[in-house]
Amino acid sequence: MNVFLYDVYLDKYKKSVKNVEEILNKLNLQGKIIYLKDVKNLKDLLSREIDNGAKTLISVGNNKTLNTIVNILANFSEKIPIATIPIGPQNSISASLGISDEKEACYVLSSRRIEKIKLIKANDLLFIKSFFIESKDTSIYINDSYRLFPQNNGSCFVYNLSPKEEPLKNIKISPQDDILNLYIETKPKSKTHLLAQKIEIKNDKKNGLIDDLIEIKTPVDIRPSDKTIEIIVGKERTF
Repeated sequence: MNVFLYDVYLDKYKKSVKNVEEILNKLNLQGKIIYLKDVKNLKDLLSREIDNGAKTLISVGNNKTLNTIVNILANFSEKIPIATIPIGPQNSISASLGISDEKEACYVLSSRRIEKIKLIKANDLLFIKSFFIESKDTSIYINDSYRLFPQNNGSCFVYNLSPKEEPLKNIKISPQDDILNLYIETKPKSKTHLLAQKIEIKNDKKNGLIDDLIEIKTPVDIRPSDKTIEIIVGKERTF
């Protein structure tokens, strides 16, 4: 049984949701729809749906929707595949998974190509794709051995999935190993790409973002977790 988890903000995208449901019906991929705005305890709900025979959980929303579901599910079940149907902005995870829009997501779900990926831990939160913080005033401690102090404005990323766009389009990043990919780009044209097993980041003026949408305060300890998920991907994924 498919269980579709609809995010709260989808009321703004009723046309897109309707189009998705029409395609799913044509593909015979109907299932149970749950509106997250009506859910008080998501962990209890997911556990109950799995006990009742759910075979696939489908996140219908954006990066935050998927991250929220993954952070709960990964802590009690790693055997239920997750799919994502991106609607609206802030869907860079779906793009990295080879899903460009909601229509393609329906056909990817139908194809059911499953990959197991490892999740990265940032303090007590898990992330799928990336951690970001502005580079200026940021201290980066790598592998408990040396520090970096970027002096100029720019971006600092720790990637688990390659972004679909530049700057790392041509650099192979695997979410199936235990390696962190640190990428720093500062003005005017300084670019640094380093591999690590552990990264500590601190910035007293700025917070970081995990998976492009979820704010997290520093200091933050980033390392591979022992959690994995099975996720449905498209042919054009970045790994």
